[in-house]
Amino acid sequence: MRYYALLLSVFTLVVVIGVLLSVERLPFAYPIIGLGLVAAGSAAVYAVLPVSTARRYRQRALANQRGNPELALLDLTRAIELDANDRSLLVDRARAYRLLGRHREAAADLQAYLRHTRGEPPDRVQQARTLLERVETGGGLRQWEF
Repeated sequence: MRYYALLLSVFTLVVVIGVLLSVERLPFAYPIIGLGLVAAGSAAVYAVLPVSTARRYRQRALANQRGNPELALLDLTRAIELDANDRSLLVDRARAYRLLGRHREAAADLQAYLRHTRGEPPDRVQQARTLLERVETGGGLRQWEF
């Protein structure tokens, strides 16, 4: 919502400047008005496109996964509650569990993900299998797994 307000204020500022310049009959007033209309269009697109709450929780969790894995775990759990159909959230939560040393919960999430992989990208399924093997053997974290 903050971005929408920012775009709206930029649009208003640009249109006001454009109108003021067109009153003076300056030749570059019309491109400025056009820029204001583009900003208004992008604000409208932003306002219309749905961004799910689960996706926002996931984005915040991925941003916090290294610095604060406990918060990432809470965010991913909430995202799973909101969108149970997004199976890839289980893999992300398994990574957070693994960072916290909770291998049993990580393995449970990965096994739940791997039971229903129909329609999932093959590379993500392979990453989940590899991660499950590492979790079950108690292997160390690798840089690419974050």
